[in-house]
Amino acid sequence: MRVLATIEGEVITEHDDLSVHFRSKAAIDSDGVGPHHGDHTAQDQTSYKPDLNADEDRYIVVPPAIRNGVKGVVMGCMAHVTNTLNRKHTAAVVGDIGPRHKLGEISCACASVIGLDPSPVHGGIDEHVIEYIIYPGLPAVVNGKVYKLQPA
Repeated sequence: MRVLATIEGEVITEHDDLSVHFRSKAAIDSDGVGPHHGDHTAQDQTSYKPDLNADEDRYIVVPPAIRNGVKGVVMGCMAHVTNTLNRKHTAAVVGDIGPRHKLGEISCACASVIGLDPSPVHGGIDEHVIEYIIYPGLPAVVNGKVYKLQPA
């Protein structure tokens, strides 16, 4: 196991099987195509192409330290998100790259599945109780939709 970075007080580790693990909060991201639900900072695009829809695609946002710190392709790869408070979980795709100093963002669709308020204005959770596992190099298959890996 090796440490990739520490962001917002959370250690991001790469394990021997090359999976990446961290625990964090869950801010709600409404970037991409589709409605932004009152989020005035939302962007009309995601790093994944074609752009994702936050209401339909279960995606997570990762900081550049993860994308740049591993050998496998991160954009479009498989992820797993678990709410440790209620044990609800879902498969997800890594669909966006966020700021280098921020950790723990998920789409509205992802939040709904794990039992969080999906509003980008007042939803999510500030407690660091969401577990994230990322599988660089493994294309995501989420709710029957197949995503392609997209090298940086």
